[in-house]
Amino acid sequence: MKSKRFASADKTVCVACGSCVLVCPKQAIGVVKGCYAQVDGDVCVGCGKCAGVCPAGCISLKERG
Repeated sequence: MKSKRFASADKTVCVACGSCVLVCPKQAIGVVKGCYAQVDGDVCVGCGKCAGVCPAGCISLKERG
């Protein structure tokens, strides 16, 4: 069963530092072409660790629909 939340990254704000990638316990985040983070919502468990370490504040937790 999937969690009620998932992380979402705003690629227009992301600085592609990779901090989120390092802390994700499910390896649900990757940096695309060295430009921005992308979250795999099917793998993300909504723990929020990525949002907590993001220096650009581009990651937010959203409710699944």
